[in-house]
Amino acid sequence: MIEYPENIRVIKDMYDGVRTRVRTLVGDTKDFSIDIGLHEGSALSPFLFTVVMELTKEIQDEVPWCMLFADDIVLIHETRNGVNTKLERWRDTLDARGFRLSRSKTRYLHFHFSASEGGIANEVAIEGAVILRVESLRYLGSIIQDNGEIDEEINQRIMIG
Repeated sequence: MIEYPENIRVIKDMYDGVRTRVRTLVGDTKDFSIDIGLHEGSALSPFLFTVVMELTKEIQDEVPWCMLFADDIVLIHETRNGVNTKLERWRDTLDARGFRLSRSKTRYLHFHFSASEGGIANEVAIEGAVILRVESLRYLGSIIQDNGEIDEEINQRIMIG
């Protein structure tokens, strides 16, 4: 069995004191440090994804209720309380294994499937910290809107093309 805390320390050590520069058409930038995040294109990315898949396999639900891709996780439930429960299970599981759920990157999208919903949905939170509610979000290159429409997606593609 893998000893996760030791692996986490080794991975953190690999990133300690890392410096890089960017090559552009007009030359290279000066060196600068990279203090946070996984480095773009890192060969470590697939390994870390596999570790997270292994660490969370007991709390993963069937697709579409839980979808994982790289460092993105989509949790879906029919109720706000269900979403809150899932978020807390993920937070607890990741925290217990030395990882953390990013509160600043987590977003909540409430779908408006009927007029009888009674307006704005209640808040979703992680450990009492309210999650930012959005009207649309981008996932795997597609824009998902809270009203189920695709207007924003079409407009984006027309502007790009």
